[in-house]
Amino acid sequence: MSKVVHAKDLKCCKCKKAQAVAFWPCIDPDIQSHPYCKKCLDKANIDLMIAICEQDEKFRKEEKKEQL
Repeated sequence: MSKVVHAKDLKCCKCKKAQAVAFWPCIDPDIQSHPYCKKCLDKANIDLMIAICEQDEKFRKEEKKEQL
């Protein structure tokens, strides 16, 4: 039987100082998640959203070129 690990019992994997509040990413149980503090978690989420928007913009530009 495995022991349940709570994020609050760990330190943030990025800054190594603050108490973790959540594991991230939590998209898929097969993907390893790491503990993040609130500040680092917010930054990781924002960075992900920016990357998605940039990828979407790149896709739209390529699609527009193909239509011409």
